[in-house]
Amino acid sequence: KKHLRFLYDRLFRTIEPKIGERHLVIVPHRGLYYLPFQALHDGESYLIERREVSFAPSAVVLQQCLARSEPQFDTALLLGVADERIPGVHQELHALDQIFGEIKRYSDEAATTEVLRSNAAGVDVIHLACHAQFRSDNPLFSALRLGDGWFTARDTYGLKLNCGLVTLSACETGMNEIAPGDELMGIARGFFSAGSPTVLMSLWTIDDEATTELMVWFYSELAKTKSPASALRTAQMKLLSEKPHPFFWAPFVLVGRW
Repeated sequence: KKHLRFLYDRLFRTIEPKIGERHLVIVPHRGLYYLPFQALHDGESYLIERREVSFAPSAVVLQQCLARSEPQFDTALLLGVADERIPGVHQELHALDQIFGEIKRYSDEAATTEVLRSNAAGVDVIHLACHAQFRSDNPLFSALRLGDGWFTARDTYGLKLNCGLVTLSACETGMNEIAPGDELMGIARGFFSAGSPTVLMSLWTIDDEATTELMVWFYSELAKTKSPASALRTAQMKLLSEKPHPFFWAPFVLVGRW
């Protein structure tokens, strides 16, 4: 909290009174891409306890995301690959069964790159629960570990998406190389280019059990509110009440249409 309060004082204390109760969109610069603004602390509470927070790679990308038609979030494609480090993936996917009107779920060896390619265009939500790898030497080869191999950021450019949300329930999916002009080069950028207006992603290595709880609360709220930012805020506040350390509740950030 000492560090989070220092950052709040430097970055946000003079700004927040001017915002009122409005939704906050952060378009970060350089290293600020990796700062969880929702966890900034004013000495009494975290920022997420007072308002919704979302992010955008740029104002132009955000404008394009907001121009998309209202998503329904009724149908979902769930892909998950579990191992000894993330054994809760199956539980996470099964916990989402009752939330959506129609679900296509593929686990482990069945969660292949071809399944993603052939089903991605026909659903409202794509949820990927797996390992991720960030390649700082070549960000386009940052990748998600699916059942038959690595699905790279470069591969995402070949998708044609009509969805309202892509959730990357994996470790460090938000890690990106920051190129000149603050353009993000990584997994998330590929999904935006493929047509998703909203991406939910993580900034650091996530806790398996806490992520399952967060996702169930997030999607349950999303089904009611149809607002990803509102749903994420509710889910994070619930997890905050159970697991107060920001490591557990703050790794996920919403980018794009809120």
